[in-house]
Amino acid sequence: MASNYKPRCGNGSSVLSRRRFVSASGAAALIACAAKEVRAADVGGTSAEESIRFPRSFLYCSPTKSGIWVRVQAECRGRLTNVATGRTDEYVLGVVAKTGLTPDPRTGGLAPGYDYWIIFSKTHVFTRRSHSSAYLNNPTVLKHEEFGRANWRLQTTPADALRSARDVRTALENWREVTAKTTFVSDDKARTFSVEYPVKWADFKMKSDGFRVETGPVFLLDPNKLHVGQVPEFEAFQWAYFDYHDFDKVRCLLDCPTSVLADVTFTPPKEDGREARKNKALTGSELNELRNAIFGGKLTTLTQNTVESLLSTDHYSQVKEVAATTKLFALRD
Repeated sequence: MASNYKPRCGNGSSVLSRRRFVSASGAAALIACAAKEVRAADVGGTSAEESIRFPRSFLYCSPTKSGIWVRVQAECRGRLTNVATGRTDEYVLGVVAKTGLTPDPRTGGLAPGYDYWIIFSKTHVFTRRSHSSAYLNNPTVLKHEEFGRANWRLQTTPADALRSARDVRTALENWREVTAKTTFVSDDKARTFSVEYPVKWADFKMKSDGFRVETGPVFLLDPNKLHVGQVPEFEAFQWAYFDYHDFDKVRCLLDCPTSVLADVTFTPPKEDGREARKNKALTGSELNELRNAIFGGKLTTLTQNTVESLLSTDHYSQVKEVAATTKLFALRD
């Protein structure tokens, strides 16, 4: 296993407030032996391990005073582990949801809608809200007593380990459901953080044994900074997609507040008509003129940092290649 988990973008967030919605339930059945052996032949006949079947795994809750019971499909599971003691803190992420546009009783207008994700631990509920501007950042961290009932139900099933690019290709060609587990190790080898997730996008080379997985979303916790038993601040969570071609390192595509002006000079490559963008790219001088007008103090008395935050949006805009160990699995039907 390799070390150095350092993918962070720095993000100003506050830990406050509320909004309840999330998930539950899901029953499971373990598979007949004959079916297991037939499916094992589709990969290399490797011995079975257990893996999460995400389409049948859920978070569930009944928020205080809501009068509802909710279930949300699980997106990934993260585990922070103390290597010496074996103690583990577990976190489960639900799929992204949207608030819709709801009436604001104070103004009579519509409250701004946002996307939101919820992470459950055994003691807390962590909620992320993504608005049109990163400036509206307002995550919350609530104890279960404050939030209401919150838990999860994960279905595990026998799965065959994919140990080579050829195994990955065979699993994809045979329409196997594939999951993965990526593990990061602290520099002192005292802690690990592993995240398990469904492989939603994968491809392989037609003329060789190369493969690629590009999938997510997942959340990351830094085992260099967090200890088992410690409740993370919301800022401790890093949001990412993964992109990798082998089993011992991963490119983390990291979500950061990103200026809406960041790519206005970008010209798409000439392929599949992408170069015919609807709005032409700005020139460097046009961008400088625009930035000088916005940040030159002529339009507002707000600080430049405030204006930059207002004109930023949460976006997967940073890449870090990190040493990690990834295991891939083909689930048995």
